[in-house]
Amino acid sequence: MKLLAGFAFAVAGMSPTASFAQHAQDDPAPGYSSLLNSDYATAEREIRSSNAGPYDPARSINLGVAFAKLGDAARAEREFRQVLREDDVQIVVANGGTFSSHEVALRALDAMKSGVLRH
Repeated sequence: MKLLAGFAFAVAGMSPTASFAQHAQDDPAPGYSSLLNSDYATAEREIRSSNAGPYDPARSINLGVAFAKLGDAARAEREFRQVLREDDVQIVVANGGTFSSHEVALRALDAMKSGVLRH
């Protein structure tokens, strides 16, 4: 299972006040702590320099959140849509809940359209 960063919006009942993990060298969710701390530029660097593959859904979603928060909606949308092109897998989100990667990506796209997930 993959660990995703928390969002500033609810994802399938996900609480925006969930507990978060700390970033470590081999962190299964690179950029997680930086996203939590609203340090989106650092989160982007951590995610890009991680060992996570470019098609890892957690990586793509976390990178998409960082891009959205940095004001780059086009790049954020590309990351979320990348998740939809890959196999639908179960991922663990910030509050410990398990969700479909496609569901999380679709909710992130909806949040961008509604203005909930933005710079």
